[in-house]
Amino acid sequence: MSKGIKDQKYGRLYLTGFKKQLVSEVEKEDVAGAIKMVSERHGVGHKTLCTWIDKYGSKAYKDNRRKRRTLPERDRIVSEIILGKLTIAEVQIKYDVPCRDTVTSWVRKHQRSQKEFHLPNPAVSTFPEIIEPNTEQEISNEAFKQAQLKIRSLEIMLDIASAEFKVNIRKKFGAKQ
Repeated sequence: MSKGIKDQKYGRLYLTGFKKQLVSEVEKEDVAGAIKMVSERHGVGHKTLCTWIDKYGSKAYKDNRRKRRTLPERDRIVSEIILGKLTIAEVQIKYDVPCRDTVTSWVRKHQRSQKEFHLPNPAVSTFPEIIEPNTEQEISNEAFKQAQLKIRSLEIMLDIASAEFKVNIRKKFGAKQ
């Protein structure tokens, strides 16, 4: 076991008083990156200090440390950026968002969701117009063409499935012997 340092360590374990002292130091520092600065200053791991803050930190600090925004609030902020009313830097100042990457991720998620729900314009159709046949002969010809197309598409599907699964799917004709 290592030698104990007065008021800090006993063996490999930190004393509770030292932990609480570092947590109060982090709470007093009112800048972004305070956890990193305090952890480097005292030679304590960043993740360790975060654990101590969760355990010994004050409720007010924990609440203010990471403000969670609701989805409607994020959408309102993103719409101001997309409409050009505010820039990302102005949004950071106005809504007290500490990290630029947070705002850009909100914008990206919003744009992705808009692409998912974007439907093509119904006025512009990509399908050819259906022309109604006039005579019985045209109707039967059209039905015959549709049947041939259906048979061909099913044959292609069988070929693809046979190649993909390496199994002969087609029915074998003839008597079994």
